[in-house]
Amino acid sequence: MDSPHKDTIKSTSGKGAQNTWTEQNDKRLPYSFTFSGRVRIPETGKWFQFNHKKMKKKAAIALLAVLTAGICVQAQKVNVVSVSQERDTHNFYTLMKEAFPLAFKDPAAPRFIFFDDNKNFLFGIGGYVQMNAAYDFNGLPDYNSFITSQITPNGEQSGASYGMTLEQSTLFFKLLGNTRAGRLVSYIEMQFEGPDNTPKLQQAFVQFKGLTVGKAWSTFGDMTSVPSTIDQEGPGSAIEVRQPMIRYTVPFSARFQASLALEYAEPSYTTGNHAKSIRQKIPDIPLNIRYTLKNNGHLQAAAILRNISYGNAVTDKDKIRTGWGVTGSGNIPLNKNNRFMFQGVYGQGIAHYIQDISVLGYDLIPGNHTEGKLIAPTVWGVFGAIQHNWNPRLYSSLIYSYTRMQTRKTLTATDYKYAQYAAANLLWMFTEFGTTGIEYEYGRRTNFDSRYGNGNRINIMVQYRF
Repeated sequence: MDSPHKDTIKSTSGKGAQNTWTEQNDKRLPYSFTFSGRVRIPETGKWFQFNHKKMKKKAAIALLAVLTAGICVQAQKVNVVSVSQERDTHNFYTLMKEAFPLAFKDPAAPRFIFFDDNKNFLFGIGGYVQMNAAYDFNGLPDYNSFITSQITPNGEQSGASYGMTLEQSTLFFKLLGNTRAGRLVSYIEMQFEGPDNTPKLQQAFVQFKGLTVGKAWSTFGDMTSVPSTIDQEGPGSAIEVRQPMIRYTVPFSARFQASLALEYAEPSYTTGNHAKSIRQKIPDIPLNIRYTLKNNGHLQAAAILRNISYGNAVTDKDKIRTGWGVTGSGNIPLNKNNRFMFQGVYGQGIAHYIQDISVLGYDLIPGNHTEGKLIAPTVWGVFGAIQHNWNPRLYSSLIYSYTRMQTRKTLTATDYKYAQYAAANLLWMFTEFGTTGIEYEYGRRTNFDSRYGNGNRINIMVQYRF
């Protein structure tokens, strides 16, 4: 026999179809109320009709919340999947990886991807935790970056030290969307290099129909020709600059493409006693042309025009000094297991773009004769690297780099003249998501007075991607 205090929910779908759910009312609770309604479930098309008498208040509210949430989730259905190169569900890993050219330091693809039923929009979250341990024989201060311009002359060095850091750990978000007008790519990347390991923005941009707007690797550089290093700095002559830009890329054929950009750069110059730093008035204008080889390599040529503003304290007027530069770079497979990477750069007033001298104040320096007048000094650099794959999970790089400040003028005898950098490493992917490695680095800085100092460091890295 049914209890006189039962609650009933009935659903009907078609003629004669009926499902019944009953719950015995708890008389011990001191309160009850009447609650009725009719809800359609989109997934099944069925109508649920309910009439609750003396139902527990909390149970009714919970039921209504569950039904409402179910309807909302159904209307905004989102799927999530974990992907990787070895488990490329729906080809998502490949789509994310090929969204734009990647440097060694760029995460390849997010591990977790959210997508709608039509797969028109893919949203990925990924990153990696990376711990670096460094033993420095000559007292260089930054355990993330082996910067040869920071090497002090022999006899003035502070001695050996070691350190550990996780500042290169990275978190990123990537969105791919197929709109009616074309594919849209949005990307945000941060590393924990700020004060007290707070996040620091590395890249943030949107790409659509060849247009890139945001902060990304400079158009003047070629990050896909920079070899793999555990050290954050890499070859001293490399162009590794991320900065705000508006860039347009035009493919002329399946192998040729060109990019033109307006980029915001903050110059680093030596003002002396009669000049001063001011805000810039004209963006940098880089251009590159890229040719893709048949064997998945490439060659690239680039040029840049700079108009660097400074203040002449003698005439109390703002001045502009023109800088320019050219580069040639490439990533060429030699055979199945070996690859050659290189870059050469030459120009005037382009020190901002060269790793080793980007913050030494060498974009502009005082001239010899006219007070308050700054000039754009000549700088140049070159690097080459061989990468060898021992097997699909084990590879090494052998690197050499040379960077030179050609113009001296009013610079002192103890200022930087040139530096050399060499490195060798071994990197092992011990799992699909984990990499570890060891690296040796050597550097020598020479000043204008011919005094020099040597630097030596051993790096060990463990990285796990998610």
